[in-house]
Amino acid sequence: MRACSIAFAAASLLFTAQASAKSVVVHPGESIQAAVDGAKAGDTIAVLPGTYHEPGAPCPGDPSHMCAVSVTKPRISLVGLAKHGRPVVLENPGGQERGITFVPPDVDPATCLDSDAGRLSGASVAGFTVNGFDGQGIFLLCVDRFSIKFNETNDNAEYGIFPSHSTNGAVSFNVATGSHDTGIYIGQSRNVHVDHNLARDNVSGFEVENDTDVRVDHNVATGNTGGILSFTLPFLDVKTNTGNRIDHNWVQANNAPNTCIDPEDAVCGVPPGTGILLLAVDANHVDHNLVLNNDSYGIAVANFCIAQQLPDDVCASLDIDPDPDQNQVDHNAVFGNGGNPSPLIQPQFAVDLAWDESGDGNCWAKNANKTQFPDELPSCK
Repeated sequence: MRACSIAFAAASLLFTAQASAKSVVVHPGESIQAAVDGAKAGDTIAVLPGTYHEPGAPCPGDPSHMCAVSVTKPRISLVGLAKHGRPVVLENPGGQERGITFVPPDVDPATCLDSDAGRLSGASVAGFTVNGFDGQGIFLLCVDRFSIKFNETNDNAEYGIFPSHSTNGAVSFNVATGSHDTGIYIGQSRNVHVDHNLARDNVSGFEVENDTDVRVDHNVATGNTGGILSFTLPFLDVKTNTGNRIDHNWVQANNAPNTCIDPEDAVCGVPPGTGILLLAVDANHVDHNLVLNNDSYGIAVANFCIAQQLPDDVCASLDIDPDPDQNQVDHNAVFGNGGNPSPLIQPQFAVDLAWDESGDGNCWAKNANKTQFPDELPSCK
């Protein structure tokens, strides 16, 4: 993402905000957190170009970790005003888990999705480069109506951008690189639009985990271990992944080694060379994607227990339905995949379109591809 584009977009957001609320300008050498602490609901914090190291404070809702900038007030906008190629960089001085955090006071993730009062209303961050944090670059928990646009996150150890238990948001025109879990992650959330982003050199480029009504479109995923993952994982607050759409994305050459940090994390099981993977999800629609030259497979639909090679008794103890059901894969161009498959996958899965034959109502239609398993995929009626 070029600095001039970030500057123009961020400045536009600032001028819009100025019409109805106060703007506070942060200069190099000053504290972003101090400006946030002095702001009122609806204010905009405009940060001038420079590299910022915040002293940090215990993270809201997670005081065992340190956060650089924490927002717990509604309708606060953070705007980085890059200028003449000079970015606004928030950098980990050491020992900080998260860069920019939006979390309501007294947060309760287990209940906030079904309680308007439990969510922070309104959050916006644009124009920042967030580098080198021990966990997440930009983190949102229990936020309603959020916007994460025109940011870059680089070399944050686990995640670049991470909204969780949040609703009615947009994640657009960002760049996420160098995370050992996911570049752009949407977890246990509803009605989020993820578009026009670049995820490169992460373990997972994009992940949609236990979500509803998330659309991932017009993004680029390249150089990751896996391009785009849509998962239902067990033992979380939200038990399903349903009604999501993955469309018009470019998913190419996601063949990097898996460098995950936590061996118990599901992403550690993602084989290098994964294009798009639907794992135990329902009613996901994958269409009009260009999926090229991923070494293990192009687009795969799979059962959680089969993929994880779980024994029957362990599978029976899960609190999710492990089958993928009612998913539709159509109008994709999927070529050159499966040429150098990981030993983690079954050889028959090293194809452009793959299905482990589990679940009900899954269908394929009007895809352009050369290889597939099984030989006959169920057609969409």
